[in-house]
Amino acid sequence: MAGSGYDVDPAVLKAQGGVFEDIGSDFGEAAKKLKSTLTEAEEWGSDEFVKIFNDFYKPVSEGIAESMPHLGEEISKIGSKLQAMGAHYDSTEREQHDHLAAYAAHRPDIAH
Repeated sequence: MAGSGYDVDPAVLKAQGGVFEDIGSDFGEAAKKLKSTLTEAEEWGSDEFVKIFNDFYKPVSEGIAESMPHLGEEISKIGSKLQAMGAHYDSTEREQHDHLAAYAAHRPDIAH
């Protein structure tokens, strides 16, 4: 069905790609802070509360601390791919425009 496609705004893809890259970077920084805080928590002392807290929380928090950098990297990759997609759409639109303009230049009987 003609005209039933969708519109793509390459500028939005590129802009949101940058946002994703920033989010990925923020995740990386948050992972570093979490790891540092976890190390500090181990040094809080040796009373019963701290021991129970560390016994319960440490395995969970270590898993989170290990996965966050990977998550950040993957989110950044999404951002890079969105930006590349936006650039590709721009390039394709320019090529199509140039092709049609060149074709029209050789066919003066076609009205603009």
